[in-house]
Amino acid sequence: MAKIGRPSLTTDKLVERGIWTPDWQNKIIELGKQGKTKTHIMEEMMLARQTFYRLYDSDETFRHTVNRAMVLSQNWWINIAQERWLNGKEKNINSNHWSLMMRNMFKEDWSDRKEMDVTTQGEKLKDSDIVVKVIPPKDLDGDSDD
Repeated sequence: MAKIGRPSLTTDKLVERGIWTPDWQNKIIELGKQGKTKTHIMEEMMLARQTFYRLYDSDETFRHTVNRAMVLSQNWWINIAQERWLNGKEKNINSNHWSLMMRNMFKEDWSDRKEMDVTTQGEKLKDSDIVVKVIPPKDLDGDSDD
């Protein structure tokens, strides 16, 4: 039976079709070394955002290369700050701006937000497990209809 639908997108197919050159991994790694982000990779590799993430999810080599580039990019940004703060080359670097850049570019590693997993005895709560009871107020005179 013939497969129906679009064939899987892979880096091998992009190279086979001549869309990418065989040295595509080096290009992505170089972008990381320059402090570039995923959007720069999309531009350089001529990928739409949706295509980039489809390829990222389906091609292990591409995912590994992009992840390596993001580590290099993050280190580039850290080294810039370290050089300027510790070596005194520029004492007026805006730390709030730098922090905001890091939180937005590298959300996985730089986040003020903490995820909370609400569980009960190790099990996750479901909406159907939550019960709300309305307790009638006591009568102001102390009388109740109990």
